[in-house]
Amino acid sequence: MTGLRNFHAGEAKIQAEAGVDTEAFDAAVEQPFQPELNDSEVRFIGKRSFSVAASIDPNGRPWASALLGAPQELFVVEDRTTVRIAPQIVPDDPFVDNVRGQGHMGVLFFDPSKRRRAKSLGNGTIEPDNTITYRMHRMFGLCPKYIFKRSHEPAIGELAPKDPPQPATDRLSDDDRQQLIRADTLFLASWSDAHGADPTHRGGPPGFVTVLDDTTIEMPDYDGNGMFQTLGNLQLDDRIAVLVIDFVSGRSLQLTGTGAIRASASNDEFSERTLVISIDEVRTTQFDIGIWTDIEAFDLKPGLINPVTPTKN
Repeated sequence: MTGLRNFHAGEAKIQAEAGVDTEAFDAAVEQPFQPELNDSEVRFIGKRSFSVAASIDPNGRPWASALLGAPQELFVVEDRTTVRIAPQIVPDDPFVDNVRGQGHMGVLFFDPSKRRRAKSLGNGTIEPDNTITYRMHRMFGLCPKYIFKRSHEPAIGELAPKDPPQPATDRLSDDDRQQLIRADTLFLASWSDAHGADPTHRGGPPGFVTVLDDTTIEMPDYDGNGMFQTLGNLQLDDRIAVLVIDFVSGRSLQLTGTGAIRASASNDEFSERTLVISIDEVRTTQFDIGIWTDIEAFDLKPGLINPVTPTKN
């Protein structure tokens, strides 16, 4: 398909397979994809104390990283397409070095307490004071599906690790496996030459992530907004990253590897396809991520339709 302005060939391929009219969709998102922030978005971004960034390391591998800080300090909107970021530095996280070296980054501005999220893609510059000047070339809101409601009270000061940082490894430990299968929230990062470093959110009932072995995990791909940006990116570059945070202990699990789409559904009845991730590197850190308070518990009654469990048409 040629002539598309907002979707690349990988996204168009997955959309076609899912029955999406890509040409009509491409025209519909022309204005919403523009990076200029409106007044509501400026207020939303400024209030954030937690969000997630995607970046690319020197080997071209994506990473997903937590951004934490006080409201009105973590993000300061300088103009309609530029945000100054002053994150508390997460120990051993590659994000700042990746941005310093490659420049590519994206930010998922995330407020689980209101089930609100907005994705932005762009480039960053590390300033002499170690803040980041982030210039966006794309910014748009996303639907509230599959977001588990939590409020956040940020930690103050430096994010000192609670335990000594663990060496990077190429496989999951027993603790890693348990953290993954207990998770109801995770974040992905992928890459395309057309759009850049892309962060996104995935959520579902605890157990929606399956650990197949110590180097492979899978998760159902639930119906979302129909853009298929992550799965589309994997058609062109199969590298992908995962971030999972234990919102009680502060344990952060970062994975990077490769992703593949299995057309058959997973064991989850709401899934149309399955994302399988083969892990190349695992990093774990435990630090003070502030206080997270669950606002709404999952209700696992069969067939229940609510904003945090998928809707089957």
